[in-house]
Amino acid sequence: MLKAFALIASFIALALPAVAFADAAPPLDKSITSVEQMPIQTGSNFKPFTGKIIGNNVRMRAAADLDSPIIAEYSKDEYVVVTGENKDFYAVEAPADFKAYIFRGFVIDEVVEGDRVNVRLAPDRDAPVIGHYSTGHPVDGKICDDNNKWLEISAPKETQFFIAKEYVEYAGKPELKVIQDKRKATVTQLLESTQLLSQAEMRKAFNEIDLDRITHSYQTIMTDYADFPKFVTQAAKELAIVQEDYLHRKIAFLEAKASKTGKTHISDDIYETSYSSHETVSPTDRMKVWEPVEKAIYLSWASMHHAKTMDDFYSDQKMKCQTISGILESYKEPVKNKPGDFILKNHDITVAYVYSTQINLDEHVGKRVNLIVSSRPNNNFAFPAYYALDVE
Repeated sequence: MLKAFALIASFIALALPAVAFADAAPPLDKSITSVEQMPIQTGSNFKPFTGKIIGNNVRMRAAADLDSPIIAEYSKDEYVVVTGENKDFYAVEAPADFKAYIFRGFVIDEVVEGDRVNVRLAPDRDAPVIGHYSTGHPVDGKICDDNNKWLEISAPKETQFFIAKEYVEYAGKPELKVIQDKRKATVTQLLESTQLLSQAEMRKAFNEIDLDRITHSYQTIMTDYADFPKFVTQAAKELAIVQEDYLHRKIAFLEAKASKTGKTHISDDIYETSYSSHETVSPTDRMKVWEPVEKAIYLSWASMHHAKTMDDFYSDQKMKCQTISGILESYKEPVKNKPGDFILKNHDITVAYVYSTQINLDEHVGKRVNLIVSSRPNNNFAFPAYYALDVE
């Protein structure tokens, strides 16, 4: 029998490179774990479901064995799709973004050339095997950064890993995970946008800060996404910090106002007087104030345009832009939640509010300009608001 195997191996070795042959079949070393070595019970009595993780740092393993390699760790309240069971373990689907590796010598023009070529957990011949591809199977991958002899690819669809049953509870049907993944992506974007909004608002002069807008965004996370306690906790913590900072700034503002007017009583009517320090803001700082606002708008756009950069966002904006004309003036009124640092006038009539993070509009104040712009929220002010992309 051994002589027959040796004869076959010698014949195949003549057709393939020696190194590549070492990964052309299941490993001979029995200590290396292979998912297919583990019998999974998925009979008619077992119905796949979405499971909820009920512990912290719960380990997902390559096989139903506490000594098998650790693939990932899950946090409490995360979700997995359970597809089978093996004794004290549940078999679960691989994470959507999970990567695997295949030896480049067996992939020619993005197609596998070889019988039962190993797909491994890492770009290493000793890494655990999670599946096999044979001649003709298409492969869409990129050269591995750590080892250019391997390709990084998506894990085979049939890939399964294992989590101890005691850390998983039934949450619903298999499709629930897809719904929860979308909700998680949405609340992640919402939290990032709210953080950027908070940064933008707290950079403003005190009497321009829109605390209600910040509070509403954080409260939306806490009420609409209560099934994501990690995000709720973070939102509540950040809101408390913003409210405390706002209170300190309010006290300082009112004390300064009372001192200037010679009054000893601090009035709550904080919008009567202007905030003089706003006059000294440099053009560069004025542009930076709007960067978090633009980032928040970009994130909202990016949630519907996968894998697009901020440059892609502005390129898309230019395709939908318009031109507005008039005399550009600074808008220095210290009003709450104003939609721009500049106003555009035509025949002494205000026609728009304008701001930009790309163009120094201060250089064009007092001049008649043609602005290439994209629409922005005007925060219920009297005129439309725009972001300036270019000046003609």
